[in-house]
Amino acid sequence: MPITMAVAGILAVAVIFINVTAVAPVTLKLLRVDDVAYNLNGGDTIKLATGVESVYVDARPTDGNAVVEIKGDKNFKEGKNTLSIKVTGSDGKSNKTYTMTLIMPKLSGWCESNAQLIKTIETNWSDEQIYGIPGYAELGTYASQIRSHTDCFSTSLVSEVNKNY
Repeated sequence: MPITMAVAGILAVAVIFINVTAVAPVTLKLLRVDDVAYNLNGGDTIKLATGVESVYVDARPTDGNAVVEIKGDKNFKEGKNTLSIKVTGSDGKSNKTYTMTLIMPKLSGWCESNAQLIKTIETNWSDEQIYGIPGYAELGTYASQIRSHTDCFSTSLVSEVNKNY
């Protein structure tokens, strides 16, 4: 009888362990969009630059064998767009979805007539951030236009100009 109870106890512990590990929570340890870190809970709002066609998302889960699925990282429309990052655990059961709002500015007035210039400034500045190139000279040249038309540029670029130029 004691051996039967011991075996039953071991089986019960094994079943509990399997059930607990099968639905372990899946979370992110890193979330970056275009090389800028964001809240690991999702929910952030990102103002995109004029002319942006896609964003690069780096989402790293705590479970090294988890599967990450990203939707809404390209083909933006004017106004609000939803970026969705779904992480499914290696158990295939547990998952969590993180969402962010990406806002594509409406092109009108100065922004519309200078869309190519805006795209060039934003692209060059993004490259500087990604590759660590110091002192992007064009920001100084275009600082007054960037300050005058903040709705045409990304939040991070406007912040950089207001802080350093």
